Amino acid sequence: MEKTRHKRSAVFWLCIALVLCLISCIGASLLQTDFGNVQIIKFKIPTDNGKWLSGNLFRPVSATAENKVPIVITSHGYLNNNQMQDISAIELSRRGIAVIAMDAYFHGDSSSSSSYEDSGVIEGMGMIPLVEFAYSQLDWVDNTKIGVMGHSMGGSNTWNTARHYGRLYMQALEEAQAPDSDGGKTITEEEQAYADSVNKVAAAFPTSSVRNTTDEVMAEIHCNFGTNFGFYDEGAYRCVNGDGDLHDAPEALAIVNSILPESEKLTGTIEIAKMYGDPANDTLRVVYNPHEIHPWQHFSTESAGYTVDFFTTAFQMENPIPSSNQYWLWKELFNCIGLVGAALLIVPLATLLLKVPCFASLAGEEPKKLPALTTAKSKAFFWGSWCLSWIISWLSFIPIGKLDQYIFPEVTNRGLSNWFPQPTTNFILLWAVFNGIVGLALFWLSYKFVGSKNGVVPSEMWGIKISLKDFFKTLALAVCVFIGFYSTVMFSQYFFQTDYRIWTLDIRAFTVDKLYVALQYWPLFFIFYLANSISINSSSRVAGQKEGFNLFICALGNSLGVIILNAIQYGTVFATGVPHWQEDWLRPLVIVPLIVQLFVAAYIGRYLFKRTGKVWLGAMVNTLIIVMMGVANTCTFLPL
Repeated sequence: MEKTRHKRSAVFWLCIALVLCLISCIGASLLQTDFGNVQIIKFKIPTDNGKWLSGNLFRPVSATAENKVPIVITSHGYLNNNQMQDISAIELSRRGIAVIAMDAYFHGDSSSSSSYEDSGVIEGMGMIPLVEFAYSQLDWVDNTKIGVMGHSMGGSNTWNTARHYGRLYMQALEEAQAPDSDGGKTITEEEQAYADSVNKVAAAFPTSSVRNTTDEVMAEIHCNFGTNFGFYDEGAYRCVNGDGDLHDAPEALAIVNSILPESEKLTGTIEIAKMYGDPANDTLRVVYNPHEIHPWQHFSTESAGYTVDFFTTAFQMENPIPSSNQYWLWKELFNCIGLVGAALLIVPLATLLLKVPCFASLAGEEPKKLPALTTAKSKAFFWGSWCLSWIISWLSFIPIGKLDQYIFPEVTNRGLSNWFPQPTTNFILLWAVFNGIVGLALFWLSYKFVGSKNGVVPSEMWGIKISLKDFFKTLALAVCVFIGFYSTVMFSQYFFQTDYRIWTLDIRAFTVDKLYVALQYWPLFFIFYLANSISINSSSRVAGQKEGFNLFICALGNSLGVIILNAIQYGTVFATGVPHWQEDWLRPLVIVPLIVQLFVAAYIGRYLFKRTGKVWLGAMVNTLIIVMMGVANTCTFLPL
């Protein structure tokens, strides 16, 4: 009877999960295509030396060779992919501006390159080849209205691209003024037209990237130019004034003064969000400075509005849709529904697979719980151990993660490697392995000195012992769950050009190279997720506590170290304007998704423990899925 009930419940929740995923796909697709007014094309184009660039092209269906439209090439930041620019792509394309949301080299589905630094400076991480592609290959694009923008690293790509074309423009004018040119020292109309033609960028809008902005740099910019930089940006400590307040920042003054005559140059402050200059002669300058942190700039209605305002003004467009009218947040909510659906799918899928004959022997009864906490000493030990787990997690993250410069020196310095080629995954891996080993050691010590003397019977309560045959059978089952889970993501990507996400938490379809990379990381991360499964199911599951409460505190303990780390970081940012960890400011930021992932991992681990009576399936499923979520969404320094 109990097995029948589990099967019916699993079928019900599997259906709910799949329905949520389908609702997510349909809703997100309708909104990102503006209900059929925008066509989304996934592209892959070759560049030079065997490289390629991928991404999504958002094309208004009204765009034709006879009805040309402006286009904006937009780049995500370091450790992200093209979907992080969906907000700009959606809001611009529904206003008649085509968008190429690119995967930069080393990111997403694009190839690697010869080196990170050279690709950034020479090619704008692929942005410059895409400008050339749009200019020469898309006959429905207005070549006089090509814009570029990007966030963080993408902002640097935008700077490099605008400067590249600005230098070409200045070079053409210098050649036109040579004594042996057609007009001698006088620039002819034909020479000016040629100079204008090589300056293929009409507007540039870097966001979260103002560092190194000087008068000399701005002298190379010959297009409409604006920037958007968060007041609380974690990297603002590197600005000249040491904070993110741009109203009196030398960087902001350099931007605005670049188009003002000497007698009118500003010396003290600028007016934030004021549009200086004239877009008709490429002298538009504007600086936005919203009260936002670095990653919030690609999840902000205010910043989305600034993007729309800048490009519609720079391209001199009269659009009936105000910048405050935005669809993207609803699209993100539908993406989030898919995220919930995908998470709900895991346990019922595993439960039903346990009914398949080849896996049926893995099903088992839940072991007995550990003895109840009946004494003050036992309660103190339980809660003390719980606190110790997240305190170690919190305190170890930065110092243990920084060992990456010694263990993975090449990749940490953005060099290429066939082995462990992801810098972000590497420092998370070191932290995870350390905490996994410490967790296993504490588990054994707590049993030896406390549990063994207080009624803990490993064979009846732990659910750890497993035969080699069942271990590999469990691994096969976990792989099947992984395939089923990611099949919904692949379906979403293939048929609807969507995935499951909210802000920086993302389940993305992966390519074969990411599978190769994940195979390197899975075995080591398994140490962490096995220790985590043992902690939740073999060490913390005590009699006398309500199941819901016990599971919640296990989940909270999983995430609390990461929560406290980021609370310190961002509490300091909002209080002082600069982060607590400055040189390592990216590290707390990139593990924000772990708050949700580790919380949910506790529930997955417990429910699969109840279905099998063992800690192994939950540990394997969490390892496969969570590690792939990270691997598919970050920078990969594989050789070309």
